[in-house]
Amino acid sequence: MSFQVKSSPSDQFELSPIKAMELAASRVPDAVSLAQGIPSFRTPRRVIRFAQEKIAAGLCDKYSLTTGLTELREEIALSLEADGLSYDPDREILVTAGSIEGITATLLAFTSPGDEVLLPSPSYTSYLGAVSIAGCIPRYVELDEENNFDFQVERIERKINKKTKLLLFCSPNNPTGTLFSREKTEHLVQICERHDLTILIDEVYKDFYYVDEPHFSATQIPEARERIIRACSFSKAYAMTGWRVGFVHADKQRISRIVKFHDAMVTCAPVPSQYAAIGALRYGADFLEEFRTEFKKRRNYCITRLDELSQVMDYQVPKATYFVFPRIKDIVKYSENSHRLAYDILDKVGVATVPGIAFGPSGESHIRINFGRELEDLERGFDRLEGYFFQRQPRQRQHKTIPVKNSRPATPEPTGHTLMGKGARLILALASRHYLRQNKALVIGITGIKGKTTLKRTMVELLSSVNKTRGTLLSYNTEVGLPLSILCLKKPKTIPEKLFFPLSLARQAIWGKEKADILIFEYGIRSQKDAESLLDIAVPDWLIVSGIEADPHLDYPAITKGIEHITAKLPPERLLWIGDDPFTNTMAAARHAPHVILDNQLSQGILRTGNTTYTCTREAVGTHAARALITAVTMAELLNTPIEAINHFLQS
Repeated sequence: MSFQVKSSPSDQFELSPIKAMELAASRVPDAVSLAQGIPSFRTPRRVIRFAQEKIAAGLCDKYSLTTGLTELREEIALSLEADGLSYDPDREILVTAGSIEGITATLLAFTSPGDEVLLPSPSYTSYLGAVSIAGCIPRYVELDEENNFDFQVERIERKINKKTKLLLFCSPNNPTGTLFSREKTEHLVQICERHDLTILIDEVYKDFYYVDEPHFSATQIPEARERIIRACSFSKAYAMTGWRVGFVHADKQRISRIVKFHDAMVTCAPVPSQYAAIGALRYGADFLEEFRTEFKKRRNYCITRLDELSQVMDYQVPKATYFVFPRIKDIVKYSENSHRLAYDILDKVGVATVPGIAFGPSGESHIRINFGRELEDLERGFDRLEGYFFQRQPRQRQHKTIPVKNSRPATPEPTGHTLMGKGARLILALASRHYLRQNKALVIGITGIKGKTTLKRTMVELLSSVNKTRGTLLSYNTEVGLPLSILCLKKPKTIPEKLFFPLSLARQAIWGKEKADILIFEYGIRSQKDAESLLDIAVPDWLIVSGIEADPHLDYPAITKGIEHITAKLPPERLLWIGDDPFTNTMAAARHAPHVILDNQLSQGILRTGNTTYTCTREAVGTHAARALITAVTMAELLNTPIEAINHFLQS
């Protein structure tokens, strides 16, 4: 007989990491919170007045119908029609107490305890709580970080089994700001049709796009109508997080199942909030555009500050939402423990961010930053982050600052030696050299301190339109990272991964077949020793020297000596230089290189390279992105890329 005590579900249920961080920040004097997804704006006054009028008229004293006010559901139906969607307000729209309540009710309606729910990773952290309430098992599927966190559809299908009942994702994605491509979304819907899965889509950020393209929702696919449930909210679009009102819409059979669980949890959404939602739909369009414009300004500011942190962070430019999800590079202490890093940042400099691990396994080594807060908060927050990573005192502004508490830099020398032993590094170097010998490909190297990853991704995208091209994995650019990238291997972290890594390494080194014609690798150099180690692994055919000026605490003589060592291995005509960087101009090799990149080559939608002038409508946020466009086009011309491909890239 077993007397084992079973743990209660409540013992395994934890407070959302976002709320936990906000609670911790509330106890830190003068903390700057860039954590919870609260927009800085107030609810529009016209919306508030509309709700106040209904309260004064005595219309908010009693429950509404469980499905919500008829008037609100009709307004929602009209707004859906404007997006080309037709839903019956009586039977296919359900007003909820915020989107997460609707999501939870849907999970309870369409799953049973023990069922599996597929979630992209990274994915909004509160989904995990809703899945747990339903008694289901979350199954994360990694998004493609090198492709701006888009779906890896084949991986999703491989995760599906007989227990899988539902796919839940956020579009645009929180925390990454990704706009999932139409092609991948349609493919995903086909897979769910094939495996008879319910699709639950959270589109609370659909109104905050920063690129000139319409929002594409899977609900626009007619044949998928009976399979898809869509959750929306008034919280973000109209600065109404405290009102707690949202809605779900779906086929009438599905809504009829969801409403029973909705009724059991909340009876109905708060009636004053429902009237406020009516006011938002009727009078909020101008405010929505104002919010979007301001958020885009704040996003662009955030990117310029992340550019200054590029030696310790790698980011993808968010195309939507008001979050950015930078990756913390391996050279940073606690880079592989984002929970500890986030709380260390809070403790040392009083800035609250969200640890990436909260959003799923592949969120590790990231933090989420909310740029929906006031610009002053962003300024103070980034000043303090610079202080944390570079041991600078916060910039002097017209407000109170707090000093950096720690006494040693958070960024040790990026030698990579702490990542693996000397024997392992020698084996990696040997394996990567063998791999390159048997797989002939053109190698383009990128060195410098600033903007390497942005440059790499931009070049990969452009050159891939003509040639098979791949780049460094996840900004790996050290003595360990470079061979891992060459071999298409990720650094092992778990015990099983470490046990099987030698086998994977041998298999890839001996039998691995390179599919790419062009390889683009980052070379992280801060000394001549770094340059010697990386050149021993792979000498590039072309070399791009990105920005060097970054942090005044860096050892610039050692950095320039290392870069000069690697440039000496190539003829001048195979070198490209960022000419507006003061440190590159001091190098002898730069003065003899014919290919110099200047910031004024891109201005007011015109990009010039040599004798060629292009129209450029492609978004370039920040100095790094602009330099990356100029460099990528220059490199493409040198590799004889058709001008039609370059034009298409610049106007996409």
